[in-house]
Amino acid sequence: MASLTMISLLIALMALRVPICASMGLSAFAGLAILGMPAETFIRYATADTRGVTFLAIPFFVLAGNLMNRYQLTERIFRLLEQLVGFFAGGLAHVTVLTTLVFGGISGSAVATIAGVGTIINHAMREAGYRPAFAAALTVSSSLVDPLVPPSIMFILFAVLMNVSVAQMFLAGLVPAMMVCLLLIGNNILLAQLGIEKFPPASRTTVKSLRTALWRGLPSLLTPLVIMRAMTTGFVTPREAGVLAVLYILLLAVIHREWSWNRTASAFSSAVQTTALVMFLTAIGSVMGFVMTAENTAATLAADIIALTSNKYVVMGFVVLIVLFMGIFLEAVPILLITVPLFGPLVTHLGVDPIHFGVVLTFAITLGIAHPPVGLGIFAVCAVTRLPMEPVVRATLLFYPVLLLSMILIAMVPALSIWLPGVFFASPP
Repeated sequence: MASLTMISLLIALMALRVPICASMGLSAFAGLAILGMPAETFIRYATADTRGVTFLAIPFFVLAGNLMNRYQLTERIFRLLEQLVGFFAGGLAHVTVLTTLVFGGISGSAVATIAGVGTIINHAMREAGYRPAFAAALTVSSSLVDPLVPPSIMFILFAVLMNVSVAQMFLAGLVPAMMVCLLLIGNNILLAQLGIEKFPPASRTTVKSLRTALWRGLPSLLTPLVIMRAMTTGFVTPREAGVLAVLYILLLAVIHREWSWNRTASAFSSAVQTTALVMFLTAIGSVMGFVMTAENTAATLAADIIALTSNKYVVMGFVVLIVLFMGIFLEAVPILLITVPLFGPLVTHLGVDPIHFGVVLTFAITLGIAHPPVGLGIFAVCAVTRLPMEPVVRATLLFYPVLLLSMILIAMVPALSIWLPGVFFASPP
């Protein structure tokens, strides 16, 4: 009763446009009140998870993404990829997909990518002759791979909630992310071949422009590789990798003679705000998780579902549908904090690898930001590009079949997620 009331109140408050922090806080208090818990229980469980050292990785990876934007390293990456693949038919559309993949390796957030590279991408595609709504929709769709690419804030939160390795989660998302990118590039080619979308002629690449782009963009392009290589060799922990990423980006700013105190201070200020929001939501999520645990909600839900079916793939499909529905009302982090305590024990009981479940859940949650017509990603790209929502929503439907196919493949083919961690970690690190 307490869990149902708490979640129902949360959805109702969100529907009334109450800020997410207030909605989750009031809902958590209501759940504790129904259980008859004293007020100090809120503080005790709100600080239980957030004191973990694993969360130290979040502010540094957020800061790394902010610094990439402030020092225009993202634009350098975009221009380099444009020189490498821009001469293909529809090349700039493919560059957009690859740029979001690379930037996701620093920001780890789909919305951050839309805000960070959306302006650059859409301006370049418009100048080249692409339809503005198509460019915006492609930016939203391709940004969905970002939480699958390390360092992912969603993966860090999931690893803490499910007590699994952060490094293994980071590796688990790489193959699915690359698969989604290849499917999106294939979709671009198909749209052009069928005449559904008209692409402008490919641009020319010269030796001089390629050499300039390599000098300007290759060090920035290596940032995700530096992070992953350092972690997979055991040289640093995920937390230390965040510090390494920040230092590497600042070094690039100095080398390119672009470092400034104002830009750095602005990046730090933005990172503090983002980290505070994530940590606050995590703290409230811990309280909500306690309410569900105290009421045995997960066990009750598991028994009800298993009474209907014990097929793990059917259950996974059920979880994905619920998450997609929740994406209409809630943001990514609250959905993760609610669904992991509810469904995590159930799917692992049925034999689903927790690493695989983390990748499936993360992509399903992220897919919610592209939900026509109310996805957060659609709102974000419309704000960045100043386009009306209706044409962007229609253009997004051109990519939705591919995104749904990706969701099915990620959910039904566990090897996509667990193969790479198995290669690097024969036993848990």
